Amino acid sequence: MNKYRSAALALTACAASLSVAACSAGTPSGSSASTSPSASATSSAQNVSTSAPPSTGAPIASKTISAGKLGSFPVPAAAKVVENMAGGQAVVVVFGQIVPADVARFYATALPNAGFTVTTNSMLQKGGDSGAYIVFSGHGYKGTVDSLAQFPGTSVAGLGDKNVTTIIFAPTK
Repeated sequence: MNKYRSAALALTACAASLSVAACSAGTPSGSSASTSPSASATSSAQNVSTSAPPSTGAPIASKTISAGKLGSFPVPAAAKVVENMAGGQAVVVVFGQIVPADVARFYATALPNAGFTVTTNSMLQKGGDSGAYIVFSGHGYKGTVDSLAQFPGTSVAGLGDKNVTTIIFAPTK
């Protein structure tokens, strides 16, 4: 197993924990992402607050990467992609150098422009940890984007431990 596959597995575990936190916090759907960024919901059981991603800021340039059987997939142009792994029909993409708020803002427009439907796009905050959580589907696939400002534990090879994003998608059937 190479060093990036280890990173992908670690990020997958992290993505799962972020996803659970988002679900238990009552994450707003993509349709509520147009609410004010200051509007948030807090789960006292998990102490996780959620809010809509920022809706203003300079445009974020895009590039596409090859994504297994899906074909191409958008990522921010400034992203440093360190993993793009297809296993069976699933795909894992890992990149860094983009803060979670910009990841959420980028995918709010890039995914619909690429023919995907965004069902959840939220910023999450728990203690000093923050991140973005996005759920999308389209072209026969369903996926998640999990972006963390501070990666827990060890650093990710080629990226370090700040502003790490993982995208995991698989066929819906």
